[in-house]
Amino acid sequence: MACKLKINVNEEFTGFTVKNSQNEPYKDKKNNLLLKDLAAGPSLFEIIVELDEKNKAVVYVDATKPKSVPSSTRYNIPDDCAPGGNIYVPKIAAALQSDLDKLAEHVQELTSHIAGDKRGR
Repeated sequence: MACKLKINVNEEFTGFTVKNSQNEPYKDKKNNLLLKDLAAGPSLFEIIVELDEKNKAVVYVDATKPKSVPSSTRYNIPDDCAPGGNIYVPKIAAALQSDLDKLAEHVQELTSHIAGDKRGR
């Protein structure tokens, strides 16, 4: 089984390569362009990904950021897909629960501080 995947590139990269688990580059279906060693971003590419018997696949994105920082990111399909079959480069990281707890604590402090200022007036 196959699925269509949209790759949303949100930053500029060089050496941009999208490949499967056999290290073979994908071809962009919109432009018939081999996704190997490209200068890309912001860009949108569409690929067809073959899913295994469990309806899963792995897509690898290798790229170099402007300050010559190479990165390699693994996308587990469908787990790392946003609605509509979208993946984002760079990968959007989920917030840690500890970060959310700190943010909630800070909001509570600000709320208390603002309430205190209103009573002091």
